[in-house]
Amino acid sequence: MSSVPAFALTGVVKRYPGFTLGPLDLTLDPGTVVGFVGPNGSGKTTTLNCIAGLVVPEAGSVDVFGHPADHRAPAWKADIGVVGEAHGFYQGWTANENLRFLSGFHRGWSDQRVKRLADRLGLPLDKKVEQLSKGHLAKLAIVAALGHGPRLLLLDEPTAGLDPVVRAEVLDVLWEVLEDGEHAIFYSTHVLSDISRLADELVFLREGRVLLRSAKDDLTERWRRISFRLAVSDVTVASAVEYRRVRAEHQVVTDDGEATLAHLRELGAEAIEQSRMTIDEIAVAILKGGNHVAAP
Repeated sequence: MSSVPAFALTGVVKRYPGFTLGPLDLTLDPGTVVGFVGPNGSGKTTTLNCIAGLVVPEAGSVDVFGHPADHRAPAWKADIGVVGEAHGFYQGWTANENLRFLSGFHRGWSDQRVKRLADRLGLPLDKKVEQLSKGHLAKLAIVAALGHGPRLLLLDEPTAGLDPVVRAEVLDVLWEVLEDGEHAIFYSTHVLSDISRLADELVFLREGRVLLRSAKDDLTERWRRISFRLAVSDVTVASAVEYRRVRAEHQVVTDDGEATLAHLRELGAEAIEQSRMTIDEIAVAILKGGNHVAAP
């Protein structure tokens, strides 16, 4: 496995009226999948576009496999495959005609690879794009992004709106891409069940800034939802991200279940119950920030 990051963002800043992305410092190692999570308007697509060279940051640097993302020397783009929500295929052309057109822009394009991927995904290459279902369009986008053998895949909502069967087929292909340990995937999506299956790490973005980067397994191991009874009306609990009181029962969401449980025992809490949280629930808690609610 290469020791050079698939990409490295250093102090990247991009400004728009009313919004600033960054400064961002992010890296992605070969052989890994990082899920990029955040609400609409948080800067996820802009970040991916900076890496892909579609947007030029006003400050900072972008490197792809050790090469500066310099528009004057665009050879580094051969290492990148991009899948976005807007595919941009010619509607009146067949899937195969679109792929043949794209092949002219990439030296590393392999018709054999494209045929194998299309067969693997059940993509009808002879159909016009305007006749393809949403699922087939998503598959065409994946095949187009992988046609030239890129080592870095940038995915922006690749499975949005797809049924579970098609999502599973697409995820299986993405998983196979990683088998050699040299490829990397940076995956932005609202379908957190996909990230739960595929990602090694998660990066949470809000208002253009990174809130947290963590290994997925660490999140699911540490975060807990805990309820307990305590003879006080309000209490400050160690590591609690959210706190709520409903009559005699206190409820907390914590990012360190062991520390919170130890603190509750010290306080003399009773009827303690805990449950693990899903990635979806954890993401919501992180992105909306902590809150403190007491009900009568």
